[in-house]
Amino acid sequence: MFLLCAAGILVSVFRHRRGRKLPKILVAFVAGSVCGALWMLLVDTVANTIRPDAIKGSAVLLVGVVTALVVALLLSVSESLTQVEGLSMIVIGFHCLALPIAALISFLVAGAAWLPDASEELRTVALGVAGLLVGALLVFLGDRVLRVRRMRVHRRH
Repeated sequence: MFLLCAAGILVSVFRHRRGRKLPKILVAFVAGSVCGALWMLLVDTVANTIRPDAIKGSAVLLVGVVTALVVALLLSVSESLTQVEGLSMIVIGFHCLALPIAALISFLVAGAAWLPDASEELRTVALGVAGLLVGALLVFLGDRVLRVRRMRVHRRH
């Protein structure tokens, strides 16, 4: 969330100075970075359930970097800054909505093995609930941004 606020501040600063290309790239890069971090969290949550050292840190980092680059590339081709902002919120929201699924997979894979260590269960449940709430909020806000943009475009024609 901190990255999104920082990106919003930087976009407002660069909006008038450099045209529209730099803010679009900056928003797409930040959204890609957040999605990459979420995928790192997803992979780490599911993999650590199987065995604490199931995946090396470099493999998790590779998943995050590839996801970040792909998301940033796909978002940067949008035609307007408002569209990039709305799509970024929706994409990050859908990635957040995958966190409850990762928590469910973790519980199904671990079964009763987690019962002695309740702190790990609480962390996974909190991660799932937070992902659900933040994801739903971001998808809603992103849809509103895109809907307002579509209404403005249709009024002009």
